Amino acid sequence: MKMQTLKTILVLAILIIAAAIAIAEPYGPDGITKGPSERRTSFGGDPTAVNAQAGNITQLLINTSVITKRWQGYYGNITGTITLDDANGHTMYDWSANDFSVAGKVFAANNTVSNWTAVRCVNLTGNGTIGPTGVQPGVNSTILENTFGIARTDADGFDETFATTNDITVGTNTLANCPSTHLYIANASQTTKFNETILTLYNESLIIFAAQLEPSITGFDNRTWDFEMIVANNGDSGILTPYQFYVELT
Repeated sequence: MKMQTLKTILVLAILIIAAAIAIAEPYGPDGITKGPSERRTSFGGDPTAVNAQAGNITQLLINTSVITKRWQGYYGNITGTITLDDANGHTMYDWSANDFSVAGKVFAANNTVSNWTAVRCVNLTGNGTIGPTGVQPGVNSTILENTFGIARTDADGFDETFATTNDITVGTNTLANCPSTHLYIANASQTTKFNETILTLYNESLIIFAAQLEPSITGFDNRTWDFEMIVANNGDSGILTPYQFYVELT
């Protein structure tokens, strides 16, 4: 009887350890529901008249806007259930009736992430090699901007967008000084919420956009959201960029 009890305890311990390992890195969500997609189509107002007088030389300061051709924005909420399941997804118990308060990150990668423990910060100013000498090329700002059709002089390039740095924890790894930016709140820039960093795998030309979850705070449009993020796309090519989404809840 004691041996059977010991075996049971060992099995439970193994299951607990396995469960801890299973959630130690980002994973694909159960599903994503795509909401409305919008874009600004009108800029400015009526033409502005300026009188011309022969002999005069006049300075003009013209203020206008143009929509980006390099970035797609995403925003939304995270919903879900805290659950106790076996390996086949059979539920012994869940807490679906309780409030689900999200904390963690949402990731968008332009390819499958094969090894989350090998994820590193993008070195935008690097030479394209990330990790030990001799590994395959990583990514830097030149490689990224060539990939997405961004000219070095474009004001909405990678360097200009991810112009600050921030630390991020991915699974059990803490990455320091990753290129970072903050999305807007109430139609204005800010530096405390909706942080986003860019990551890569040292042996693959892969880009991962990582957005910090901010449970139910005011977003760019004065409504409450859990996350805001931007991802790159070459708007001149007419080719859509598929991104695979992962979440890591803590």
